[in-house]
Amino acid sequence: MIQKFRNWLINRGNLGAAQSYPGAINRISTHYSENTGEITDIYSLRDIDAVNEIARKYRQDGIYSNYGYEGNGLYRNAIARYSEFLTDYFAGNDLSEEILPPTENENVMCNNFTYEKDLKFSLCNQISTLFPGYKIFGENKEGIEYSIEGKRIDVLLENITSGSLLAIELKSGVADFRVFGQIAMYLGLLKKQFPDRKSEGVIISGEVDESLRNACLITEAVSLKTYRMTLNLENA
Repeated sequence: MIQKFRNWLINRGNLGAAQSYPGAINRISTHYSENTGEITDIYSLRDIDAVNEIARKYRQDGIYSNYGYEGNGLYRNAIARYSEFLTDYFAGNDLSEEILPPTENENVMCNNFTYEKDLKFSLCNQISTLFPGYKIFGENKEGIEYSIEGKRIDVLLENITSGSLLAIELKSGVADFRVFGQIAMYLGLLKKQFPDRKSEGVIISGEVDESLRNACLITEAVSLKTYRMTLNLENA
């Protein structure tokens, strides 16, 4: 079942999750067994309701929420996705067939870069396309890893017409509510340094945790985006 779950994630385009979620389910099984006294192997369960009940306990309002939040919400998100997988699996829509090697010139879509530096490099090469009307801050692109009061903003953009600023925070995996505090701090620092300029922020991640969506409800100054990457294969 673990391989089917991994294939399901890959077929949904979430390569980063396919690397981390399957192992996380095993660790949840261990944690759940130790805390309930009942030996439980989640991969052996065929009762969707039982899996959903376990998932509920690792949510924000669950009794194991602290563990669920570890690793930027890794365990909470992993068991939630596994619950979705089982629903598809038993409905005959599991998308867990073996992954075949891509054919020549096939475009492979994925949701997660392995490293944030890869995401940053790709984004900085496409600013005019991804953020029309903006450019990287500074004459010499000082906006890449922009340093401000001992902190570093991943990418700082400025509007070519108005001069307004856009701080970009990148997360290659799951972004939760803690990222909101981080970018809010950056916006505060920018307001101090550039009091006459409007400052906004955008968080770009592979996946957005519900806690981050809730945090962003209080302001329109911070927006959320997820990314996808296209790989074009050519003959060597």
